[in-house]
Amino acid sequence: MLNFIKNKKNISHGWLLDVAIIFFIVLVLMTALLIGFEKKYKDKIYPGVTVGNIDLDGRPIRSARTIINEKINEINQDGITFYYGNKETIVKPIIASLESDLAYEIINFDAENTVLEAYNFGREDNFFVNLQNKLKSLFFKKQINLHITINDEQVEEALRNNFSELEIPAENAKLVSKKKIYLGGMENFQFDVQKEKLGKTIDYKKGISQLKKQLAQINNNSIELFTSTDYPTIYKKDALNIENKAQNIVALAPLVLKHDKQEWKLNKAELAGWLTLKNETAEDNDIIKVSINSEVVQNYLKEKIAPEINQEPIEAKFEIKNGRVTKFQASRDGITLNTEATFSKIEFEFIKNEQKEIDLVVEELKSNSSIEDVNDIGIKETVGIGESDFSGSPANRRHNISIGANTLNGIIIKPDEEFSLMGTLGEIDGSAGYKQELVIKDNKTIPEYGGGLCQIGTTMFRAALASGLPITMRRNHSYRVSYYEPAGTDATIYDPWPDLRFINDTGNNILIQSRIEGNNLYFDFWGTNDGRIAERTDPIIYNIVKPPPTKFVETLDLKPGEKKCTEHAHNGADAYFDYKVTYQNGEAKTERFNSHYVPWQEVCLIGVEELSEPEKSATSTEEAIE
Repeated sequence: MLNFIKNKKNISHGWLLDVAIIFFIVLVLMTALLIGFEKKYKDKIYPGVTVGNIDLDGRPIRSARTIINEKINEINQDGITFYYGNKETIVKPIIASLESDLAYEIINFDAENTVLEAYNFGREDNFFVNLQNKLKSLFFKKQINLHITINDEQVEEALRNNFSELEIPAENAKLVSKKKIYLGGMENFQFDVQKEKLGKTIDYKKGISQLKKQLAQINNNSIELFTSTDYPTIYKKDALNIENKAQNIVALAPLVLKHDKQEWKLNKAELAGWLTLKNETAEDNDIIKVSINSEVVQNYLKEKIAPEINQEPIEAKFEIKNGRVTKFQASRDGITLNTEATFSKIEFEFIKNEQKEIDLVVEELKSNSSIEDVNDIGIKETVGIGESDFSGSPANRRHNISIGANTLNGIIIKPDEEFSLMGTLGEIDGSAGYKQELVIKDNKTIPEYGGGLCQIGTTMFRAALASGLPITMRRNHSYRVSYYEPAGTDATIYDPWPDLRFINDTGNNILIQSRIEGNNLYFDFWGTNDGRIAERTDPIIYNIVKPPPTKFVETLDLKPGEKKCTEHAHNGADAYFDYKVTYQNGEAKTERFNSHYVPWQEVCLIGVEELSEPEKSATSTEEAIE
């Protein structure tokens, strides 16, 4: 019996030993496989990671960025087709311009952060989560969405410009008035309610939503737009005793709007033009009320009253004279008419409470400058200089560069302030002195403001780099522009985005001084040197791609055979440079600035007697297979 037990124990121990040996062997094999796997994919994207239908298995970051940018280049050049019925239009991600630096993006593709997300999958978490993600991608794939930013308003505007003629917006029941003169010259108004109408509208937001989904997968297939019935919100059947109510409101004229000693009086005719119907259930259970039209009233306030009241704040400006900082422009607070709040006040006090004199809602606008003692702002020396060359610029462009440079001259950037170039430049329009340049939309040249301001953006970017400041927002131009060579050191700006932003982390004020010498623009940053050293490498330019052949577009606006080129050809390329700031305590921060420039084909209009029939689009077998 004892021998049996002993033999049983030996068998048990032997089995456990075998299991331990097998486990150890499996562990060694798995460790070896894992080490081999990591060695194979060192500095490469793990298998199973895709962006759209692009497999990034085993690609280094640079290679992955290149292949994604190739597809992005195609989308930028070809655009995205939207269609409804037999009508179609192409929306281009880049709005091109005759003067290259006015080109801007309404759709931006961020290949850099897309590739970083793909590369970091299986690397950014702890060991066990990373291992789990690697196994998942091996068997189930990991789909990464292309990072995109879309200016919804600009895309919708492009669609509306082409499809709005096919829409029939619903019409609410309307209040219509007719002036009537009684014996003795007494003036009054008769009112009637015009019946509502159903409409049909295109769902642009649904089309843009589909656009976002497709582009996230690097897919620029045609997108169909859909319509829906547009129902009115105000019906004639619900408008009870409206005529008498409208007459009672007009009889209150004149309405007097006041601010300080100024007055604006509205007579019966003007008030009658303000009246509208409004959907508003109240104590008397009337569904439809007589009120005032928000758009009409606010337009009146903006056009007739605001110009007499509004005063923009003035920022203090400083300059260096004889080695000392002096103030050459004192700050001043401004005031502005709040048209929205004033409308609400008129609607409540005049329409509901029948008050005939109303004070306008005016708000104070504080200037950002609180610096008064120029001897105590810590500006002692030059901390960085930015420079760019605008040789060859036409007259309008030179004029705009001068306006932008003068606007920024003397501005103070406070300690820890994030400087916004767009915010500091303010309104880019004729009232600020800017001149227009031409952009291309739907094969038409349309004037827009802003030409030359990217010279300001690029020079300011270089000044911030030279000063060792952290850059928080910067985007390169869509394609290479001669004014900003070497490629990779430029910064584009356009309202509302992209912007150029950076932070003054020097602990002291920074004073911006601008100067133009010949064809060179300079921004000098003055402050206090805190011992930091800023360095940047020369840009590396690679992946130079020639543009497609010239595209000819038929037009009836030119004489037959006459040619006019509206877009110039640009080579595509990628570029990067490294930026390093070493602080006095020995700490160093590094950053790489990558730029991608789209290869852009020349586009020329050619005059014809009669436009050719457009070719019907068809998907080839090869395209379907892809």
